Amino acid sequence: MRITIVGGGYVGSALASHWQQQQPPEGQARHWLRVTTTRSERLAELAPLADAVQQLDAADPDQLRAALDQSEAAVLCLAPGGSRQVEADGYEATYLRSMEAVAAVVPQLPRLQQLVYTSSCSVYGAATGLVDETTPPQPLEPHARILREAEERLLACRSPRRRVAILRLGAIYGPGRDLEPRFRSLAGSRRAGIGASLISWIHRDDVVAALAWAVEQGFDGLINLVDDEPISVRELIDRSCQAAGLQPVIWEGDAGPAAEPAPPRRLSNRRLRELGLQLQHPRLPILSAPLSPETGPLPPA
Repeated sequence: MRITIVGGGYVGSALASHWQQQQPPEGQARHWLRVTTTRSERLAELAPLADAVQQLDAADPDQLRAALDQSEAAVLCLAPGGSRQVEADGYEATYLRSMEAVAAVVPQLPRLQQLVYTSSCSVYGAATGLVDETTPPQPLEPHARILREAEERLLACRSPRRRVAILRLGAIYGPGRDLEPRFRSLAGSRRAGIGASLISWIHRDDVVAALAWAVEQGFDGLINLVDDEPISVRELIDRSCQAAGLQPVIWEGDAGPAAEPAPPRRLSNRRLRELGLQLQHPRLPILSAPLSPETGPLPPA
């Protein structure tokens, strides 16, 4: 199969490496891969992972058409760069404009039969209770609304001859993105509330496996790509500080009547399991370490 990975960053480069190292079944050829990047300095780094590497602004229809030409499948692993990581304008430029470009060029690409896109569970926003793929998105933050609009642009590309798969990811961790260093700066600080809201995580290896599966199975539809056990903000921070031997965070809601309500939302990965996908990392490693008596886990939602 001829595949273009649009976005050779943290996930896209790992997916390319997976396919490059994979031994195809007897009698079948290895996938032909093109990987794109926005940065010229990464072209040489990505070259060993693909048959072709291309510098690309995915929001430019002409560049995108050239990158997808002759491809049978495209995996869209986009991420805003630099200081635009949490800014709505960065999300609009990266996701929405790129999906508009995809929608503009796919009618000119008859060989392109599969689009697979990494979105985010943040599109569920205000949804409450147990949230699965049938739950209507209710994005709250500006960047989440943009991500939902980007999904809609891509879904409009679906046709009897073209499948669209959207994987809504939890927070990603993995090699080079360890959890503990992210929270060490909070040691000894005071935090409002009790940290009861839940975060669902997913390891990069499981993202890669799910993307490869979606392409090779020709999957069409939505999947919540999260692990089996969400963790509260409080437990995550407390465990991270404890593992590093640092002072615990002081949760100010513990002492007052205005404590946060019970976590209102829990993401379900039931469909993932029903499809036969087995997670290599079903829970965060940090959950295997016992908490000290002072930082016991919150009751289940």
